Amino acid sequence: MKPVTVSQVNEYIAKKLRDDLNLRGLAVEGEISGLSRGGQHYYLTLKDADSQIRCAIWGSNAANIDMGLVENGKKVVVICDISPYARGGSYSLSIRHVEAAGEGDLAAEFRRVRDKLEKEGLFDRKYKKPIPQFPYRVGIVTSAAGAAVEDIRKIITAKNDLTDIVIFPTAVQGVGAVSSICENIKAANRLSASGIPVDTLIVGRGGGSAEDLAAFNDEDVARAIFASEIPVISAVGHEVDFSISDFVADARAETPTAAADMAVMDTHQLREDIIKSRQMLVTSAGQKIAAERRVLDTGRELLRAGIKAGIAGARSELEKAVILLRENDPRSIFSKGYAAVTDISGTIIGDVSGIERGEEYTIMMNSGSFTAKAIEVMPEKK
Repeated sequence: MKPVTVSQVNEYIAKKLRDDLNLRGLAVEGEISGLSRGGQHYYLTLKDADSQIRCAIWGSNAANIDMGLVENGKKVVVICDISPYARGGSYSLSIRHVEAAGEGDLAAEFRRVRDKLEKEGLFDRKYKKPIPQFPYRVGIVTSAAGAAVEDIRKIITAKNDLTDIVIFPTAVQGVGAVSSICENIKAANRLSASGIPVDTLIVGRGGGSAEDLAAFNDEDVARAIFASEIPVISAVGHEVDFSISDFVADARAETPTAAADMAVMDTHQLREDIIKSRQMLVTSAGQKIAAERRVLDTGRELLRAGIKAGIAGARSELEKAVILLRENDPRSIFSKGYAAVTDISGTIIGDVSGIERGEEYTIMMNSGSFTAKAIEVMPEKK
């Protein structure tokens, strides 16, 4: 028997599939999972409880499809054709029409848990704890073997050389993931309460399908996050992924790396800012001292000028007083030939009417005084 090549086998099977009329215009019901996009094309898996099949929506068909129906967890009915790939020995379904077929199980559970917890108030802003600005220790609840933990570690250590990192190795998908996440959130809180404080807790994982992220939509995980005394940053999947953990956590990060960036401050930048602030403070203080010194010097000059002006004014007033005193000094008058007359009691007599004939009076002159007796009083004739 002559052997055939692998390519010949694959081409034969591909032709058989293409020629099978039962595999054209096929209506298939299933739940969408693993949705992704490459250029104008969309790729997804359609699954049921027991099996799954890869599918594609080519860009030429996407324009005729309600893409609002195409999302993870959505249960749909698709009209499709078999699309064998001979070179890879595989096949998929090429979708050309999509109709809603009721809500997928994962999406239904997501909505149920979300609505229940929202009614209980677990999403209320009043319960959100602030994320510490200067954490001494950050806890990470995620898989110890995944890329997310390495990304978080790299971001934190590159940005901050003071914060410690504590990793709580956690199963984040599959059987046991829910209990593992809950237990490690509790373990972080026990550690913090024991005297080794954990200031911030990052809970999450990298991207994946809806099934991969399902544990973070679990009610028990949501309640464990809500009960945490440590502020929790939820970091589940990619930017487009939202989980119940995001709603109940104290803060949501779009990705694990974004959570790491959010959790710590840049100590290197902080040091630069402190140095700049110190320099600005020194410069400002120097300028303030110089300005105050100028004000003090100006005040001193004004005070000195004021004192000089005051002394000059006082000296002028004093000289005027001396002149006035000299002008009114009786002795000055005496030097001009005038005299003063007093009675025996020393009272000055300023008018001739105060002179009585026969009485003695003291006559004061420039160089002394003498006693005289009034022989005759001669009033001025008017």
